Amino acid sequence: MPTDASSAQPPEPILIGPEAARRLLLLSDLQTALARLGIRSVLARTHRLVLRPPTAPCAPSGQTNPRLHIFTPAGTTVATTDGTAYHLASGHDCPAADPAAAATLIRDHAATHVAALR
Repeated sequence: MPTDASSAQPPEPILIGPEAARRLLLLSDLQTALARLGIRSVLARTHRLVLRPPTAPCAPSGQTNPRLHIFTPAGTTVATTDGTAYHLASGHDCPAADPAAAATLIRDHAATHVAALR
């Protein structure tokens, strides 16, 4: 684990309450669409807790971008959203307005990956 602070990745931004709730709702819509296709997933929220020393300014504490962990025959993948699109670990993006299309893309991508391994 690197100890040099300059090599550390910047922390994810803190989401304000309504934005965090909106992203959770969008990911739960995707989770429902995936369940209809028989694909299991788990929605995870992450909170960053910053302990503030009295002498140094620190980044705020709060909820960061939620993630949907998706379990397919090809393995586990992750989806996030910025509120307008679903961002998949495969590099694909899908409009958040159409969770069924995103779920179909995830299923088809997993099927293609599994078929390529055979």
